[in-house]
Amino acid sequence: MKTSNQIRGIFFDAGDTLFKARESIGSLYCQMAEQYGVIVNADRLDQRFKSAFKKSRPLSFPGASHKELPRLEMDWWRKIVQFVFEGIDFPQFDRFFRELYAFFERKDTWDLFSETKGVLKKLKEAQYTLGIISNFDSRLLPICEQLRIRDYFDIIVFSSHEECAKPGAAIFNRSLERSGLLASESMFIGDHLENDLQGAKAVGMTALLLDRVGRYSERPELNPISDLHEIDRFLKDR
Repeated sequence: MKTSNQIRGIFFDAGDTLFKARESIGSLYCQMAEQYGVIVNADRLDQRFKSAFKKSRPLSFPGASHKELPRLEMDWWRKIVQFVFEGIDFPQFDRFFRELYAFFERKDTWDLFSETKGVLKKLKEAQYTLGIISNFDSRLLPICEQLRIRDYFDIIVFSSHEECAKPGAAIFNRSLERSGLLASESMFIGDHLENDLQGAKAVGMTALLLDRVGRYSERPELNPISDLHEIDRFLKDR
């Protein structure tokens, strides 16, 4: 992998780009709920989670103090989980939620995609500046530490601590400013059409849409990539 004359920095989304939950969210919720005697359908929970997540406001808290952020992050996720289990009798919900929240910070909840470490290693050796820009909460840092990818990144920017979120320009521009890079010499890779591809392009970054499951196979104009190995092709083409 050779360093491009133009691209000097490469930024990534986090969830479903570098790593993923080891099972569907609905399945993980279902398994933990069963420990509390609540038997529910995993597929139903998964669909309700996707619906709740899509409808929720961005995971950012304009005007909040640093001290307030842990509580605000938990409250944001509590509303999601409450919606997922709405209409289901759950006497120990508060205890369940606290355990669930902690569960999603643990290493064994997440799996790196098979190529993630190899690609990051090659990019780092080629002396690219590497970063993460994610609509995530503060659990992102320990997750990256436990998955042993934290040291590859020069900066990690996540929405809950930035008062702004993708696809807005502010979080991209803030990341570029901290990295010392111009948008024109930076690339962003993520799996979400609006948040990642369109958001990064809007500030002038080169952007690649990651489509591991062929979701956009009928939209060739998006020129999606199927895994992170394909980044190399775009760097060499520039």
